[in-house]
Amino acid sequence: MPALVGFIMIAIIIVALIKFKMLPITVFATLPFIAAAVLGFGVVDIFTMTAKGVISVLPTATLFVFSITYFGIMTDVGLFDRPIAWLTKHMKTSVFGIMVATILISIVGHLDGSGTTTLMIAVPAIFPIVEKLKIRKLPVAFMLTMTIAVMNLLPWGGPMGRAAVVLSMDVTDLWKQILPVQIFGIVVLFVFAWFLAKSEEKRGFAAQPYDGDISGTEAKERELARPKLFWFNLILTVIVIALLFFGCPAFLPFMIGVAIALPVNYGKNGDTAMTARIKAHAGNVVPMILTIMGAGIFLGVLNNAGIISAMASTIVSVFPKALGRFADVIFGIFSYPLAIIFDADSMVLGLVPFIAEVGEAYGVPQINTVLAMTVGYDMGVGLCVTGAAVYFGCGLMGIEYRDSLKYSFFKAMIFSVALVVFGVIIGAF
Repeated sequence: MPALVGFIMIAIIIVALIKFKMLPITVFATLPFIAAAVLGFGVVDIFTMTAKGVISVLPTATLFVFSITYFGIMTDVGLFDRPIAWLTKHMKTSVFGIMVATILISIVGHLDGSGTTTLMIAVPAIFPIVEKLKIRKLPVAFMLTMTIAVMNLLPWGGPMGRAAVVLSMDVTDLWKQILPVQIFGIVVLFVFAWFLAKSEEKRGFAAQPYDGDISGTEAKERELARPKLFWFNLILTVIVIALLFFGCPAFLPFMIGVAIALPVNYGKNGDTAMTARIKAHAGNVVPMILTIMGAGIFLGVLNNAGIISAMASTIVSVFPKALGRFADVIFGIFSYPLAIIFDADSMVLGLVPFIAEVGEAYGVPQINTVLAMTVGYDMGVGLCVTGAAVYFGCGLMGIEYRDSLKYSFFKAMIFSVALVVFGVIIGAF
């Protein structure tokens, strides 16, 4: 019965999120109550289970609040303007040069963990140049999307945050374990860029001569920018990130960073200006926090009501035993095509928890399966048919989704498999 209820609940969650476009908080905060009630749990028991789940995700939720706010402030003050301006000014006018610049700008732009922010930073900086040099947009769009995917593996990125929720672990510890895979992914980005650039040139899509200024128009002075405080903000950011490696709670460095950055950069304008900066980034913070809290409720019931164990037992009974010890690799590879169909919330918070139980039944630690699937599906989120940000990016870049899917699907699959296999080989998962 628990397994049946679990499978039905997963199916309803996926349909509700994908077909009916319901908010994750609505689904995660209501459906588990119904499932637990069907299984015969009383009101007090259900509240206890959900409370345990919410408490388990509080560190992750706190990290997202302060990390997104911190990097939002750093974007406001113009910390990333100088490196981006330097890159656009010094990039080589070749397909490979444009792709390298795209990767570097996207890496810098994605330090806040937001794909939407990266798109808004990288596309205006790169694509006007792409059009001037008459380079094909699809390869550049692919490199931008894959860079976002690799950078998503930062501890304040969505994939690692969700993995931490599923495993009830500190997200920084997970990131340290997966960091070599992320570094490998960055190396692979440049390898892909070289091969794609050579392919484009052979097909006659080389960069065309252009006599104008490829760096675009000069950046206008922004009211929020603090160019005189550039070095202070840079040093503060380096310290904040470095503290993540010293064993302190992941949210603490960002909390202190926000507490210092606001008065130093905007204190002269009074508390109204500082409050305005916090409110300005609330739009990026609140939806993710609501989702994480809802996931806590969902996982609290799933774990404490015996649903996950029952579902895992059912899958174990039909999963080929000969392949059991390769569960992390198999699920890691197959999570990429699933990411094209399922959004991150329904994938990681709906499917991954009980699949991890399946792997554990065959002697594969849950953390291995979760991390393998996290890497695998993360390489496909940029093509997710249900992802609003995907269509936003296509519109911003001036390409059609169907063209992007056709061009990128198998390339991104190769990328995904390479990272999963590398992670297994080095023992990261």
